[in-house]
Amino acid sequence: MSRLHLSKKNLQRDPIGAQTPPRSAYDLFPSSPRSTSPTKRSAKPIVFLPNGKTLSQRAHLPIPRGQVGFLERPDYNTGATTRVSASSSEDIHNVFGDGGETFVVPTPHSRKRLAQYARWTDEVIPRLIGPYMKYVRESSNLAEELSVEAEECVCLTKGLGLEVLVVRFNKLEKITIRTCACQTAATQLMKRGLFGCAPLRPSLAVDLRVLDFVSRLFLRISPNNTAVCNTIEDFLKCQGYQLRGQDPLRRRFANALQWYNNLQQSTNEFVDSVLQRSRQAIRVDTESTNVTREESPARDDLQSERLFTPESSPSPASEDDKDERPGKRGRRDPIGSVLTRPSDYLRARCPICFGANSRFAEGLSALVCLDACFTQKNNKHSSRDPKHEHPKTVFIPSEEVEIWKKFVEEVRPRRDNSTKAKKGAANPDEEDGFEGSLRVPNSVLDACEDSFTAADGDRQKASTQFFDSTALMGMLCRHDRVLWLVNMTTPGERQHYALTLVNTLFEHLPADWTVGLLYDIACQLERSCVKWDFLENDYLGRLSFAISVFHAFGHGWPCQCIYHPRKRTGFGLADGEGCERFWHSISKLIAYLRVCGHHQRLYTLDSQIQHLDRESLWGLGLWIARKWRHARTQREKADKEVNWSMHDAEFLREQWRLQVESQTRPLPRQSKVAARKAVEEALRLRKIRDTLADNVKRLEQIIIDLSAEPYEVATAELEVVPLREKLEKTQKILIAKERAMGLEGREQYRHLASSPFITHRMNARALKFRLRQKLRSRKFERDRLERSFRRQMNSTSIYALASIPLLVEDPAKRAPANAMAPRPIVMKELFSLDVDDSIWDDIGLSDDDDTADLPLWLCDEHVRTGIRGILLRDRCDEEFLRLRYEEVALEDWFREEWSVVVRSMEDTEDLNIIYQLQEHRKDLARLYVVWERALSTIQRDKLMESWGPLGTELVQAKLEVETELVQKVVEEEDDEDDAEDDFEEFDDDELDVGLIERIDALDLNDNVREMESVNEFDGDM
Repeated sequence: MSRLHLSKKNLQRDPIGAQTPPRSAYDLFPSSPRSTSPTKRSAKPIVFLPNGKTLSQRAHLPIPRGQVGFLERPDYNTGATTRVSASSSEDIHNVFGDGGETFVVPTPHSRKRLAQYARWTDEVIPRLIGPYMKYVRESSNLAEELSVEAEECVCLTKGLGLEVLVVRFNKLEKITIRTCACQTAATQLMKRGLFGCAPLRPSLAVDLRVLDFVSRLFLRISPNNTAVCNTIEDFLKCQGYQLRGQDPLRRRFANALQWYNNLQQSTNEFVDSVLQRSRQAIRVDTESTNVTREESPARDDLQSERLFTPESSPSPASEDDKDERPGKRGRRDPIGSVLTRPSDYLRARCPICFGANSRFAEGLSALVCLDACFTQKNNKHSSRDPKHEHPKTVFIPSEEVEIWKKFVEEVRPRRDNSTKAKKGAANPDEEDGFEGSLRVPNSVLDACEDSFTAADGDRQKASTQFFDSTALMGMLCRHDRVLWLVNMTTPGERQHYALTLVNTLFEHLPADWTVGLLYDIACQLERSCVKWDFLENDYLGRLSFAISVFHAFGHGWPCQCIYHPRKRTGFGLADGEGCERFWHSISKLIAYLRVCGHHQRLYTLDSQIQHLDRESLWGLGLWIARKWRHARTQREKADKEVNWSMHDAEFLREQWRLQVESQTRPLPRQSKVAARKAVEEALRLRKIRDTLADNVKRLEQIIIDLSAEPYEVATAELEVVPLREKLEKTQKILIAKERAMGLEGREQYRHLASSPFITHRMNARALKFRLRQKLRSRKFERDRLERSFRRQMNSTSIYALASIPLLVEDPAKRAPANAMAPRPIVMKELFSLDVDDSIWDDIGLSDDDDTADLPLWLCDEHVRTGIRGILLRDRCDEEFLRLRYEEVALEDWFREEWSVVVRSMEDTEDLNIIYQLQEHRKDLARLYVVWERALSTIQRDKLMESWGPLGTELVQAKLEVETELVQKVVEEEDDEDDAEDDFEEFDDDELDVGLIERIDALDLNDNVREMESVNEFDGDM
């Protein structure tokens, strides 16, 4: 085959148009993954022959279009041909970029990087799992250094000697190794506790302890290879070691760190597959009543499986094995086609929400929250890095997101600018109403949509011109554990992202599970689902929407009555702000994720999430105990309010139902209130005219005042001209408004214009509306400069509004009969923004309140307080029930995990796997002690039963945990002695309990050791 030779200068100048490749350059050659030629081995098949063979072409040449047989895959069953998508992730031309119509020739560096990536993934990493597990076991989890003995070569091939520079914590050293077919460089380095920077012939190797330290460090700070390598170079330089050359460490160290992390994930994935097989075997034994454990097919398959040995690495897991791993998403129940419990993926994501043997039957089965974060962007790059996916990724594939995007665009046509403009101009004769089964009027939902930028999917929050990924959208459970993430590529927050997450969740849940969804624009999402039928009826019927607490203040009061989680049945005391806390926890990665590669960004996020999951797993017991104390405090507060109201619970619930029914009533036809609006507009213009006239008169007095300073006169002359023009314009508009009124409107206008009560009430309502807007702006994402600039204006509005109740309650009795004064606003509680504050209602400021018979929920302060109390008490009772269920779920999940580990250790003979399982078993034992200690603080009617390990294993775990606790207490006492200003009172009772438990554990340990020694003595006798 003839080869095409192109100079680098011509390639960089114009790879396509500089010179036309000759026809001979497109000659095809047989491709084979086993070929010794790198070109033939890595080439993408483009022609499929009937005999099963394939033909390929050189990768750097553009594929000619319109050629017969190219880019088509034959279907031998039907005889038809299937066109291979050019955007497939497996296409070698798209590994570093989509390309499109303009073909970009891969640079030599890119081709080398791709070949190295394939060798790491397919050859080196799978073969290193065995030696790595062996070294971890023999070195006691990298705690000890091992002496390496030279091994003889058995392949009798000519080897290659390599000189490798080794980076350790305290020194640099050079070693020489001999590589051959039976002893590769990566394997020999691993036996020495080192990891190379290249798959075949590394020039630098790093100690595993250094790599493990940096890996753990990068989970707690933003990854920065440059800073770490510069620090290592400077530290070693102080020790007398010198690295020569320009940038001698960074590239090679970063490469070694990346693939060492990949090795760690692959090892964890292999251990998880062993545990998953045991988990499936236990489930088969549990559900099979007629088959004994020895006769179970799953058991036989497990025993007949080839066990892993350190010398021979495990073969790559099949697709079926991968599907059964709990770390993989999108898997159905392997026992049957219908899920009987949440998928293994969900049970691994959150043990409390999905780890129980049964669902929560006293309310919504699970609570989740949704939100998007537009600070987690990724810059556009000329080419993408090689694809590498985390074994336990939480990202939904972009193909699924694209399917939902196309579906939404087909069902709901996009609105152009003219359509949006028409929507703003409401039809005067249009009747307000409800959309389907919704309980909030359309007018209120329209106002909510206008107040949130997230509700406008076309609003650009990030530029797609500069960013490849514009944001992240996540779904978290109520314990702030990530369930799924979606990588967003649109400039706005489109609804198809949320629909993708919701649909994926229901695919992993049984058919009888219900879900409570908290979202900042949940009202808009439910409206779209009802109007356009986005979700299946089964899914929508099992879904309950609520708005998150932080974003509830941007919604109208009628919307809060229906969607606020404190007023909606089933949500307990959940706040729905888990996403906000998660975004804050990964905020340290913003700068790094902005510039790194696309796939590296996803991998880093997955690694960070796995770290956060491990950290939060230890605190789940404390989380339940803390929520229990909080619910108890809120319950006591609610009981006081209910008792003060002097009404029973049923009466208060009925009053709340009447209030919701009244305040969510649709608005009357706008034509019926057109006259009233015209009168109000005229009154507003009249007030503006009077204010302008007073200002003009004041400036004119300054101009004619002979005693005024010259600069005052000059300033007044400059300001009076535009004020006169504005006054004249306002006067003309007012006259036009007055002439446009009918006879009835003019009479009403004269009456209202002469009423001080009506004037004060209109001013109060206008100022209150402005104050709400300012409070919402202050609550939402505003920068510090804007808040500082508007602080004076906010204070002015607040003090002006504080005097409104005094004006309305004028003792001159100028108010009409049955008029109700508005609720006073407490200045100290204004910025707390409680949902029940008086700032959110318009009681006493509306014409509808001037009725002869006011309802109790409106006019009786005792009833209003009782309604708040009964709603809070109901939510607390729901929270207590859910916390009890979550405690049981924690125990069920632990029992299963413990039995799975025990079963795996019984079925495994390999020492390396047994060591990994033993470490996992020790972690579970310590986890049990931490959880049990936290849950013991919850009040119970009966004693807590044992649900964890027993015997020596439990004693050892208690010793380790109690020792850590005592050390922590001692460190806190030392800190308190050093800094008296930061003193925090310590609970002496808790310390005494801990010491007593530790003493009991020591005594129990001594007794167990004595019994073991007696048994050994009896055995010897």
